[in-house]
Amino acid sequence: MLNNNQKSVYASEIFKLAEGKEDKIFYNSSAEHASIVHQALAKYATDYIYIFSSSMCTDVSNNPEYCNSIKTFLDANKEHSIRIILTDYTSNFQNTNIAKLLANYPLQVSVKKYDGCVMYKGAPAHFTVSDNRAFRLETDIKERMAFGNFNSPEQAQELKDIFERIFNSELAKDVPLNLN
Repeated sequence: MLNNNQKSVYASEIFKLAEGKEDKIFYNSSAEHASIVHQALAKYATDYIYIFSSSMCTDVSNNPEYCNSIKTFLDANKEHSIRIILTDYTSNFQNTNIAKLLANYPLQVSVKKYDGCVMYKGAPAHFTVSDNRAFRLETDIKERMAFGNFNSPEQAQELKDIFERIFNSELAKDVPLNLN
């Protein structure tokens, strides 16, 4: 676990990179780091966010800071969109804070389940990409090891292309979001 000082130093650096749309690789190696990076991606997204994940049932996706960042992103502009592909979808997702929030934006949010994976260097990977420039690629799902960049159009485009191929394939099935 990170102490508060380590968290704040890491968060300051990540949010500075995101705000400046800097072309600099960053790394993360914990759930706390993952949560900070996802908050920064959501806070500074200006168009879309694509998420390729397992279940979105952990604290990384359901903490108040991340949910607030997602809400602010969706509220800022009716053209903002979020697309999500879940590889380990269960009905528990419907009871999460993030799913309950996303259900309020049926015209802006689409969630699908996919019985497959994306491989990176021989191992399953998860990723988030936004705005044709920013991404976080999780290369070790269990240990939350990842790298990313807030201004790498070439790498972001590659991930976006992979995401859209899966999202638009017949193998990806719609997940209805329930307003409770």
